[in-house]
Amino acid sequence: MNRNLARIILISAGLIWGIGFIGNKYILDNGWNDSQLLFVRFFTATICVFFIYHKRILKANPYVIKSGLFLGVFLYLGFLFQTWGLVHTNPSNNALITAGYIVLIPIIIFVFERTTIPKKTVIAGAVTLLGISLITVNFKELTVSYGDTLTFIGAFFYAIHLYFLGKLSKKVDLFVLMAFQLLIFSFFATIMMMIRGGLPTVNFSSFDSYKILILAMIIGFFASFVAFLFQSIGQKNTNEAEAAILISTESLFGPIFAILFYNDPFNLYVVFGILFVFLGIILSETSFIQDYIYRKVRR
Repeated sequence: MNRNLARIILISAGLIWGIGFIGNKYILDNGWNDSQLLFVRFFTATICVFFIYHKRILKANPYVIKSGLFLGVFLYLGFLFQTWGLVHTNPSNNALITAGYIVLIPIIIFVFERTTIPKKTVIAGAVTLLGISLITVNFKELTVSYGDTLTFIGAFFYAIHLYFLGKLSKKVDLFVLMAFQLLIFSFFATIMMMIRGGLPTVNFSSFDSYKILILAMIIGFFASFVAFLFQSIGQKNTNEAEAAILISTESLFGPIFAILFYNDPFNLYVVFGILFVFLGIILSETSFIQDYIYRKVRR
């Protein structure tokens, strides 16, 4: 696949997830808990992938099955803490803080591979971290909210998932790999949901009640199946750090849609937070900074 097409696919995943933040928050504000939301979302996605790709899945070898189950654990932990955090914060913060995996990915690559991190990646990560800090830190009390902290923990698990997905997606059948990730995710989500109160209550005689279920299933199809498929395809055709930065466009789309359609607070901290995260993404995708530093060194 052409690398530019892979980049477009990754940004499309970010767009879908950005819209999804609003849908998730709406569901959580209308009586569902985070475990119920994750169960419906990922059970829907699991059914979709097994229905569409069942012939390929039946031919799966032990290596791809184990790889998918391994990745699914980190995927679940990432979504668990992100969605739990969304209960206690607003969609804008949740989306922007999730972009923390941009900062963490280079560190994880260094820890596992002991390779030098490009200067532009370090600079882009620092700029992104500054943007995240502007919308998460209470500068009067120098504190970070509970929901924002949970979201950043989720970003850590996303970073680990992104790293290993980038490695494994180049070796195995993408669709089978995704299937077993979603399967183990649904397994954990089912257990957690039963521990925390069971299935959500749906009154099918009331549209206001079952529309929440329909919305959760729609998010499951687009944000947990289509977007995740886009992510896997895109990562197969680019590197882990670049993929992380491109899909982090969800952290731009999320606040924009939340401010426009969910009455999220709009102030200078949010504005500059979005701008710095966006600048971090741009810097990571250009060689301007790296070339500038190189020229200075040469002089």
